[in-house]
Amino acid sequence: MSDFDGFPGIGKGTVVPNLFFAAVLPEVHTPGALLAFLWASRLLQEKRGDTRFVTAAEIWAQPAAEESFANLAGGEKGLKTGLSECVELRALLAIGLRSAGSEEVLFASNDPASRRTIARARAGEITLRPDSIVVPIEPKERRPGIFRLYEENIGTITAMVGERLLEAQDRYPADWIEDAFREAAELNARNWRYIETILRNWAEEGRPHETPGRDSLEDRKRKYLGGALRPGN
Repeated sequence: MSDFDGFPGIGKGTVVPNLFFAAVLPEVHTPGALLAFLWASRLLQEKRGDTRFVTAAEIWAQPAAEESFANLAGGEKGLKTGLSECVELRALLAIGLRSAGSEEVLFASNDPASRRTIARARAGEITLRPDSIVVPIEPKERRPGIFRLYEENIGTITAMVGERLLEAQDRYPADWIEDAFREAAELNARNWRYIETILRNWAEEGRPHETPGRDSLEDRKRKYLGGALRPGN
């Protein structure tokens, strides 16, 4: 075992988004997933160009990767299951390529550029490997997390909004949060302030029964939005 003398004052670094710690890390269940994300992040950030992908074989070939997975995650199997868990958690994206009877899986960061690249590859607009056929890989269905719901229904998550999302996640059941987003979308009020109001109202007064006799759209606007739809977070 070699001695470690500390990090240098100036050196290369791997950037991990702050949102990873708030939205992904609490959902990680295996050491292999954490290791896989860290190794994939390091290699992806060293690549250049619009099609930045990494394979399990590339990770495994890195110095210290084999030892780190052997110590913490069950070796190469831990790497592969860790990558799959990262895709399931939507921390990484995956796309399969088939050519000449062989198949490989490419992994990318789940960011706007990678999402666009994968969408274009699936549509046949670009080729990721010569003479290869794209094999879509869909992650297992999971209950949408509050961060994913916000991004899909409202937009980019700021640090301040992220704190409020974490507070709501701790305070309200997951199905309430999903239904509150759905209610806000139906009211055409895609705004976190309105969703918070809906959740507080349900906590104080109880949730309305989803029956034909429920409040009308205008009644719900008055109850949750004060009769006015104003922009803002």
